[in-house]
Amino acid sequence: MPESTPRVFILIPTHTTRHLACCLASLAHQSLPPAGVVVTCDTDDSSIGALLDAWWPRVAGRLAGRTGQQVSLVHTFRPHQGQAQLNQVRNNGLRALRDHAGITPGDLVVVLDGDTMLASDAVEKHQALAARGVELVIPYRYMIGEDVSKGVDAEVVLAKGVAREGLIDAAMQADLLKRHRRYRRHLLLSRLGLGKGHKPKLIGGHHAVQFARLLEVNGFDEEYIGYRFNDDDLSRRLRSARVRTAIAVKEIEAFHLWHAVRAPERLKDAPGYKRWSRTDLPTRCVRGIENPLGQPVPGVRVVGVG
Repeated sequence: MPESTPRVFILIPTHTTRHLACCLASLAHQSLPPAGVVVTCDTDDSSIGALLDAWWPRVAGRLAGRTGQQVSLVHTFRPHQGQAQLNQVRNNGLRALRDHAGITPGDLVVVLDGDTMLASDAVEKHQALAARGVELVIPYRYMIGEDVSKGVDAEVVLAKGVAREGLIDAAMQADLLKRHRRYRRHLLLSRLGLGKGHKPKLIGGHHAVQFARLLEVNGFDEEYIGYRFNDDDLSRRLRSARVRTAIAVKEIEAFHLWHAVRAPERLKDAPGYKRWSRTDLPTRCVRGIENPLGQPVPGVRVVGVG
């Protein structure tokens, strides 16, 4: 691969081991290995570290056996702070990529939730878009139901890859195609200066941004505490920065495994709504990759091939 070709790094935020082995196992069959992986945690739960130590050498070993490429995983963590701070955890991962994984400004960061599996050609397709000058990739993910999710075995995924035929049906594919078309309309409206500033909507559980553009906007806004509006905020700020965007909803597949969630809340009751409603916030957030909110110094360790 030429030196000028962007590399792909994967950032996985999590606070639990739930489905994390399946997420990691899906990386073993990537047609293009990622240049590096970081798992960044909103907790210092030792069970996550134990899972990474057990699974990553096996995943990386398969990648090395197939491609000859050694891929290490960086694990960064700190004690939970009593409230969800997803954006800070994401930024901890970005700082770990910068300080410990050798990422460069021209490389691409794929943000992937720890309960989500990537199709085997996902990294290669992300990289191909980055090589064309795309700075923001907006894909999506299939939402896998409870019964099907319970049948997904990480050992099988590690051995054979993600079997999409057993996970999705025609109706799910039709819904995804409709979303792809809708997002393309939103992108056209955005280029014409019309529509809502954060659309086409970026989904936090699977998206990709050139590292240089993340540095430009100072990453994720750490003043968003709790859930909701975090991703809308990043989308709006990146749109304000005029990033080159590609819609890849139907091209780059990911599979979100089911888990119980909190009862739905009204959007206006979400912790981030008041901040989201402000019109005076800058494109470059104040508390981000640089100038983070106070926290215990995150631990960082490298898990290799073994």
